[in-house]
Amino acid sequence: MKNFGFSISVAVFLFLFVGCNGSSEAIEQEDALKDEVFAIHDEVMPRMSDIVRLKGSLKEMPTDSINEMEAKTAHTQLEKAEDAMMDWMNKFTPPGKLRETKSHEEIMDYLQNEKLEITKVRDAMNSSIEAAEQFLKTSVQ
Repeated sequence: MKNFGFSISVAVFLFLFVGCNGSSEAIEQEDALKDEVFAIHDEVMPRMSDIVRLKGSLKEMPTDSINEMEAKTAHTQLEKAEDAMMDWMNKFTPPGKLRETKSHEEIMDYLQNEKLEITKVRDAMNSSIEAAEQFLKTSVQ
């Protein structure tokens, strides 16, 4: 009977040890993917100040401008890109919070999707900034 109790204890210990190792590896994978997501975010977040600056420049253009519609379009694109970043940041849920209710696979899927979403935000921000800068450069001449 003593051997049976000892065997059960060893089995439970091994189960917990292996389970914790798998969990630790899963957490490392999730955190690595989260870091990739935030590398994209951190690359483009400083450009929010460019968006604010460009929106101001576009609003200051004379209203009798021949290119008024193009200025409004550029302004709208900047606003959409800015809103997309703010929405993404407000909706993002860190893996630590997700671990309460989601499996490792679900968290990895979520983070892959968030990587795609922040990539779209980055692209929208960069393209709207580039378009606004180009418009302002050509309309000033």
